[in-house]
Amino acid sequence: MSDATALGDGPTAKVAPSPARRVPVGRVVVSVVVAAVLVALPFMFPAFRVEQFVGWMALAIAACGLNLLTGYNGQISVGHGALYGTGAYATALLITDLGWPVWPSVAAAGVICFVVGVAIGLPALRIKGLYLALVTLAVATLFPLIIEQFSSITGGGSGLSITTPQETPRGVIERPIRLESPGGSLAPDQWKYFVFLVLTVVVFVVMRNIVRSRTGRSLVAVRDNETAAEVSGVHVARVKILTFGVSSAMAGIGGAVFALNNGRINPSSFTIVVSIYFLIAVVVGGAASVIGPAIGAVAYGLFIDVLSPELPERFKPATPVILGVLLILLMLFAPGGIVGMWRTSAAKRAAKRARAATAAAASGDTV
Repeated sequence: MSDATALGDGPTAKVAPSPARRVPVGRVVVSVVVAAVLVALPFMFPAFRVEQFVGWMALAIAACGLNLLTGYNGQISVGHGALYGTGAYATALLITDLGWPVWPSVAAAGVICFVVGVAIGLPALRIKGLYLALVTLAVATLFPLIIEQFSSITGGGSGLSITTPQETPRGVIERPIRLESPGGSLAPDQWKYFVFLVLTVVVFVVMRNIVRSRTGRSLVAVRDNETAAEVSGVHVARVKILTFGVSSAMAGIGGAVFALNNGRINPSSFTIVVSIYFLIAVVVGGAASVIGPAIGAVAYGLFIDVLSPELPERFKPATPVILGVLLILLMLFAPGGIVGMWRTSAAKRAAKRARAATAAAASGDTV
């Protein structure tokens, strides 16, 4: 008996074989090329440029957290710069004052920012939209002032250096933190690049797993319609608060990467402008997409660190204006960001292929 006649014919019926899943060859090729480029980058550029790449990673991690909150859950935040700074200062104080190792300090910074984010997110249960944006804006504005107020701990306006004790013939001295590869096989900037690249990939994998899980579907349901989500059994309050906490934890980890990359932090590094940078990365890359914040962070980094210094001197003061014009043009021609533009183009190509296949089938039937 053939498979076609046996389907549904009682206990002896055979199960139709499931069609083989097509391997997206184009996506695999792109992934391999991107991985090869990422591995080769620290060997192709000088140390200062490699450290700039690490700064882009810190921006991408924080923007990833903002994208989870705003892109997927629909809560508008303009205060992630404060959470970014909280992670940076938490890491610096744990290493310098308490003598913690580097990686436990980074993890602790994420936990601390999770708690702070939950506390900030509590008002989101009663307010939303522009009102929530104003609350987070106030947090971002107050953060540098709070840092300067507690100058005995944070170093105030003069900043805080991240140091570790080192044994010398003259005794124990504090030296600036320096991440070095075991055995010295890589230069410090190269080792730092690869370590933070792995951390960045881990954060984005966690993000991908969240948004593709049942929890991720709950986030989108709350964003689209809170009432319908609650009727469907989604605990709206819990989803909002936990999303704010996880988003804040990612921002804190990004701040930790920033602090360890620079070795010194000060309040001027965490103003409201930093929160705007995160929004730019999310919007340029594409909100509600996993890889969007990384693409946006790279695009922003290329403009600020690579293209802007090459501008003629008479145009450099107009750099913010040029950036603003480019953003306006992007929003006009690609409202979904770079990822949205790619998806639209791919959908048009797929529709064109489908029409061609339909036309070919119709002409064959006619013959």
